Amino acid sequence: MNRRSLLALPALAAMARPAIAQQRPTRLIVPFPAGGATDAVSRLYAPLLGQRLGTTVVIENRPGAGGVPAAELVVRAPADGLTLLLATSSIHSTAPATGANLPYDVEKDFTPLALIGAAPSLVLVSRTVPVNDLRGFIAWAKARRGQVNYGSSGVATTPHLNGALLDSLADLGMVHVPYRGTGAVYAELLRGDVHVLLDVPATAATHIQAGTVKALAVTSAQETPLAPGIPTGEAAGLPGLVSETWFGIFGPANMPPALAARLTEASQAAMADADLRTRLLGLGVDPRAGDGAALAGAARVERERWTELVRRLNIRATD
Repeated sequence: MNRRSLLALPALAAMARPAIAQQRPTRLIVPFPAGGATDAVSRLYAPLLGQRLGTTVVIENRPGAGGVPAAELVVRAPADGLTLLLATSSIHSTAPATGANLPYDVEKDFTPLALIGAAPSLVLVSRTVPVNDLRGFIAWAKARRGQVNYGSSGVATTPHLNGALLDSLADLGMVHVPYRGTGAVYAELLRGDVHVLLDVPATAATHIQAGTVKALAVTSAQETPLAPGIPTGEAAGLPGLVSETWFGIFGPANMPPALAARLTEASQAAMADADLRTRLLGLGVDPRAGDGAALAGAARVERERWTELVRRLNIRATD
């Protein structure tokens, strides 16, 4: 090798570094354990996102503390598109609404990139409740004010907030009974000790098919393939009974607009895959292909709804 070639090596190496850096995998931080619903969504979505980006998307589960450590990890990451958060309503909508002490600002410290799906809840009643539609349940519960209860998986959880929303809109005077997980609630529904539960179709389906519960309405704004034949809250007689757990992708704040646009476009291209959409429906998630504005809007609407309800009813996550 001649002297000119030797002198050229450092320059060539410097040129190669950015290309090598761009080959680093993208981390998709999932704030829940492996094996759960959000993790399952990530494992269907990540490979297709990686294909559209021309890179590998590696899933990194960071469960615990309501997803706060996972979200904080993304907040503190460089805004280079290599660390993303698969968030749900619990992080950007429910937690701030219920007064959780968060080490970040959900509006200012993230870049919303893409909405990828949503899951409504079903209004489920025990087979011991002698009604078959929501109007009938409202009339039945009003006649037994203070004697009808609704179960949840814990104080300030989504089933609790949904139950409180139903109770407030219909002015039923129901009693909230929190449990550790919805599994215990279904056992009480079977016995008739709990009268109503609002739960997502993915876990409710088995109990509906087994005849343990009756589904009276779905909390989506429009009819959904996740609950065929089940009317929306408005169609069933209770306007305003709208609530969805959304799934979306966020990056750190201050991402360059061109980079954010590239990630959004890649996500929308991934969400156009017919097989992915079918498999998400199988998980109980209605696929969406929204951009960052759609995600920010969904998070804000849910956050404002729950903030108003929590303040009015004095619901506290520490109760």
